[in-house]
Amino acid sequence: MKKGIIFVIAALVIVSLMVWFSCNPFNKEDKASSINVLDESDGTRLTISCTIAVNGSTWDGGGQTIYASGMGDGSQSESQDPIFTITNGTVRNCTIGAPACDGIHFKGGNATVSSVRVPDVGEDAITVKSQGTYNVSSFTGNSSEDKLFQINDLCTITYSSISGSGMGKMCRQNGGKTWKCTIYINGANLSGVKEAVVRSDSTSTSVRWRSISCNLAQSSWWYGNFSVGSY
Repeated sequence: MKKGIIFVIAALVIVSLMVWFSCNPFNKEDKASSINVLDESDGTRLTISCTIAVNGSTWDGGGQTIYASGMGDGSQSESQDPIFTITNGTVRNCTIGAPACDGIHFKGGNATVSSVRVPDVGEDAITVKSQGTYNVSSFTGNSSEDKLFQINDLCTITYSSISGSGMGKMCRQNGGKTWKCTIYINGANLSGVKEAVVRSDSTSTSVRWRSISCNLAQSSWWYGNFSVGSY
């Protein structure tokens, strides 16, 4: 009987530690990186069951692949959880495996995503959720049913060295909104684009670009009546 009780207590302790390391609300970026395991390709993988919040710090994945469990199915459903939220911080050097759920959310301040791959984009790869200044560089996102990047609030955002295939559009400002966002595109290699490179309904938004390669004719890159120019 005593052995049985000890076994139950030990099991509860183990489960509690697993939840703590994967969903620690105080310091997720540090704790989450402590539960890596080798996968079949001798790379590392990290399975998470809640969003990793990066606040005022850098989360460096070291090349590992992240898999989400119970956070969404990678469809176009808006109810899915993001893999990361970033506020005044950086996420870099990782791959987000399927299901990619609602990708990465920029939540404010100055934030960066660098050297991240999403082979099978879920609802969106990266979404601007709050005002800020943002940078996305050396990013690859494929198989995006709708758009690769979504902008839902005022911001200045720079996309550099972007690679993507299979998408409706690379970037979409929230439909029907008239507030201004400033978008810089500094190098993008896009294929399988169905609609546009950027779509916006705001006449106050501006796009500045250079070095874009796209399967669409240049006359079809921009969907909307916003300011466009090279730089």
